Amino acid sequence: MGEWLASGASIASYWLVNRSLLTLYYSGLAILFTGTSSVLAELREFTDVKGRKITAEFLGLNGESMVNLRMDGGKMVTVALARLSVDDQKYITAHPAAKLSPVSLPAKPLIAVTDWNAKLQRDESYFINKNGQRAFRRPIRKINEDGFASGLWDFAVVEGPYPGLLDSEGMALFGVSRSGPPKLTAGSDAPIVLARYGTGEGAYVQYLRKDGKPFIQTRFAAGRPFNSERAWVNLEPGDLPGSGAQRQGNGTWTLIDYQGNLLHAFEDLVVNDFSEGRAGVALDIRSSEWAIIDTDAEVIAEGPFRRVGKFINGAAVVDGLLMDRDGKWLMEEKGEWQIERKYENSESDAIVARRTRRIAGKPRFGILRRSTGEFIADIPDEYYVDRGFFDGLAVVRDMSTQNFGYLSRTGEIIISPEFSRAAPFKGGFARVSLEQLYERAVINLAGEVVWKARLQEIAIPEEANDDPLRKPELDAPEAPEKPAP
Repeated sequence: MGEWLASGASIASYWLVNRSLLTLYYSGLAILFTGTSSVLAELREFTDVKGRKITAEFLGLNGESMVNLRMDGGKMVTVALARLSVDDQKYITAHPAAKLSPVSLPAKPLIAVTDWNAKLQRDESYFINKNGQRAFRRPIRKINEDGFASGLWDFAVVEGPYPGLLDSEGMALFGVSRSGPPKLTAGSDAPIVLARYGTGEGAYVQYLRKDGKPFIQTRFAAGRPFNSERAWVNLEPGDLPGSGAQRQGNGTWTLIDYQGNLLHAFEDLVVNDFSEGRAGVALDIRSSEWAIIDTDAEVIAEGPFRRVGKFINGAAVVDGLLMDRDGKWLMEEKGEWQIERKYENSESDAIVARRTRRIAGKPRFGILRRSTGEFIADIPDEYYVDRGFFDGLAVVRDMSTQNFGYLSRTGEIIISPEFSRAAPFKGGFARVSLEQLYERAVINLAGEVVWKARLQEIAIPEEANDDPLRKPELDAPEAPEKPAP
């Protein structure tokens, strides 16, 4: 078995470091789309083509050719599907976890942390790798946008001491240690960064490549990051929302492409950024009615809708229901489920929904498959789900203990609620607090703590004063009595 595991671990290391992973971590074994609640995870004896065996739980597909397994002791290994027996391959192909769309993880996941530096006697920011080790030694004053904010995960916006970009090896792409733009914003689905210069009427933005050179030569009064090869800009200071002493509107947002061509202007209207080639635009100055457009500014669904969310896995939450990219509803308008706003940006092929009415014997919340609107599993009433699914897991709070853990897309508690605080996963890592809020840590998708923050040592007086209201002079030693004459 040791040889079997060694080969699996080496494969895992190669694929985790050398290619972008598409994984379905912790999908669980709940039976999808049949109306059943979650069940316990199942251990199975897997056999490879050489007859070597391992007892593990199938966690999900890893792209087209790899699978993730978790051993009984909690260790996770990744192996090639072709290395498993024919029976194992049939089992995996028919497994409910294989029906959900995969989750995309970066090839070299890095996460930003803040730690106490005893030598410097202050907090410092740096990046850790998947093993929890410091990724590189370059000093950084501030890490913006939650670390590697690019959709490609190939650069980070930092200050050290000047604004600039770092690549995943810690090398300066531009700025960082020399003068750079006063403010940088990442977040595009391409290696483009938005730089902001100046203040007041003379302020402008410009789109830069990750080497700091202009991507588009034009300077704009304002702009948003590119998504779906489109960005919203304001051409002049007067186009800014609310600019001008008498102006009450939302400004003029103009749509541009990668070449800086002006495609369409939306005057006095609020607009959403593009996602998967679609964007919501308001139809009135009060933003009470919305429509959905494509990248050519053509209306795909005219509504009018009250609210349009972000398109993820081919669907968006529109007025509390799922709609596909062609404007077709995936849920019944007066059906059993509604989706609340706090869950609409779940970055996964699963989304939390609330039942529109109380049904005896059924909990209030459940999980739907985002791309189809089909029911996956119920969420027990003793758990509260925060925000939704990221990297295939959602933060849940155990209402009896008030501790936090993580729920899979098929309704299983994958990481037990044992944290005093927990944040959504990003790039395969999540920030948590252990038993106490000040015990900050980072965990991986297996729930293993890979990093802990150092605690600042605070000097404590040898004799503590129990009464905070007591005056210091009352603690002074009494003067010795003078001898009687």
